[in-house]
Amino acid sequence: MYVSKFLLNRQKIVNPTGINAAISSHLSHIAEQPPKSAAEFFYRLEWYKIGISVPFIVYSQTAPVMRVMPECQLLETKQLEPLEDQKYFDFSLFAVPPFKHDWDPATDEKKIVAWLKKELTGAATLLDQRFGPNNRIYYEVEGEHRQQQTVTITGTLQAQDIKKLDLIRRFPLGKYSELGCGLLYLQARCEYADRMCCRK
Repeated sequence: MYVSKFLLNRQKIVNPTGINAAISSHLSHIAEQPPKSAAEFFYRLEWYKIGISVPFIVYSQTAPVMRVMPECQLLETKQLEPLEDQKYFDFSLFAVPPFKHDWDPATDEKKIVAWLKKELTGAATLLDQRFGPNNRIYYEVEGEHRQQQTVTITGTLQAQDIKKLDLIRRFPLGKYSELGCGLLYLQARCEYADRMCCRK
């Protein structure tokens, strides 16, 4: 698997369907047809960030190639290395939990935490979490205007099974990966409990 950094020009691409097509065009050299499966690539785009040019991360099964595309530039790419054998990890997740009924990130925090803990079962323990910002994504599919509530969760995990945790982050959590949701971003830290980490 590969991890890549892209730069999105939001004046040129606004709708998530356009972002998916742009990412696919960087991967279409692998086959005659661009990747269509969410399992082939997924990405993290924090829609609440302000600015015309917004960086975002893509995880893909194949390595993307550089193309002249001002609306979606590939900045760098490398293989996704296995997680370091560390005890604690800072995490960040921009997601849509797979709940069947309407939900509100302000009133359903316990429900969201329970879902995330279930996703991490056997791999890591959730030590602390913070919510927000939580926004709605407005997008269009075949001329139909839609919207989707999201939740942002950050905090600290304690690893239980590093190989299982590494496997979990290689697939999107929750729903709507096509909207830039579900990528579990992890960063190892060597200490916990409000102490300064020795990694920079």
